[in-house]
Amino acid sequence: MLENEMSPAMVDHMAAGIMKKYNEQLLTAVQRMLPELNIQEAKSLDDPNRNVLDEKAIVHVIARDKRRNKYGLIIQVGSQEPGENILEVANAYQEEIIYGGLGGSPEKEFKATYVIFLCRIDPFGKGKPRYEYYGGKYNKETHQTSAAPNVIFINIDEDSKGYA
Repeated sequence: MLENEMSPAMVDHMAAGIMKKYNEQLLTAVQRMLPELNIQEAKSLDDPNRNVLDEKAIVHVIARDKRRNKYGLIIQVGSQEPGENILEVANAYQEEIIYGGLGGSPEKEFKATYVIFLCRIDPFGKGKPRYEYYGGKYNKETHQTSAAPNVIFINIDEDSKGYA
């Protein structure tokens, strides 16, 4: 298998590069990750030629369903680094969508937004194939809850109970 010849980071960047460059592959991946949305179109916002091994393998995506509703996604291919808090990384991606827009679109233009992690290592060690977190983000200073992206962790660890 490729992992015997390439580092896991290289495999992550290859997978992200394929999704960035080939929208039909991206569409298939998004449809499999979010089957309930009936996604019909997906487009990467990233430069398909930009993959830097010392950066995360990330794909920024605008998707549309059958009714042309717009969805924003950030997909990280690969697991967290040792000692890294994956929930803090998810929060940073949430901030990027909420405050920075995604592809120049403010969050209010999206029917829903998602942060998706394709994890080689079970992020929570519970052996589940998928972990989902929905809801808002609470601001301690204003005591307000704002809309926040849905966060999904897909565990692609072959040794996981979900894949045995």
